[in-house]
Amino acid sequence: MQASLMIYQKEGGFSEVTGVEYQGRQVPCRLIIFDKDGTLIDFTATWVPLIRKRVSFLLKKVGENGELEAFLLRSWGIDPISGKVDPRGPCPVSPRSDEIIIGTMALYQYGFPWDESKQWVAQAFDEADADGNWREKVVPIQGVQTFLSKLKRNGFYTALATNDERKDTEAILSHLSMDNLFDIVLCAGEVTPAKPNPETIFTICRELSVDPHEAVMVGDSVADMMMGKGAGVALTIGILEGGVTPKEELEKVADIVVHSIRELKFSKLP
Repeated sequence: MQASLMIYQKEGGFSEVTGVEYQGRQVPCRLIIFDKDGTLIDFTATWVPLIRKRVSFLLKKVGENGELEAFLLRSWGIDPISGKVDPRGPCPVSPRSDEIIIGTMALYQYGFPWDESKQWVAQAFDEADADGNWREKVVPIQGVQTFLSKLKRNGFYTALATNDERKDTEAILSHLSMDNLFDIVLCAGEVTPAKPNPETIFTICRELSVDPHEAVMVGDSVADMMMGKGAGVALTIGILEGGVTPKEELEKVADIVVHSIRELKFSKLP
């Protein structure tokens, strides 16, 4: 199913954004809210190699153990053999602070002291993340910069709502030349409760003086769609390319599901 983002032309050449065309009807919207991981960048290609590196650094601290490696990966929702990510597991939706607690619990269940485990996991995360510039290996969705630039040129507000840390988010956006393509960016810990609670969308809308009913939520996870539904946005759009959630799962909660943001076409009335 396709959706067209409609741009209506006023006399004098001034563009007035009115919204999305969906199932033959025009859905008014002024604001497009995006998730980051799995929506604008490829989740598996970007994050699974980094998580494996974090596990490797952690194992060096506690001793090499193949069984523990597999247990840690499964705790974060990654199949240790195939590398497949559980779409409803912690990896796609949890902020870094939660991931550290999950790793700490895994070590504790393996018999290591809690306080030392938490320190080891946090250090392993920091050391792995500092080992080369992993942000340069981030894999963007093809055409995402062009898509966002076109939204901005045509007068849409754009926002980013992510559970990633601000430092990493800003570094990724800068590396991908996308740091000037959002009117507002909200990251992990900056709004409570976190998604899927709709407060993140409410905060974005308050900052931009846009009613939630004039916003569209674009994401790759069930949590993204639940957040949009809870906020009462005009439309929730599930994206498959770059994410890990199966189509049939997204279709249960999203208004529409498309393979890629490239299927969202811009149009102007004659």
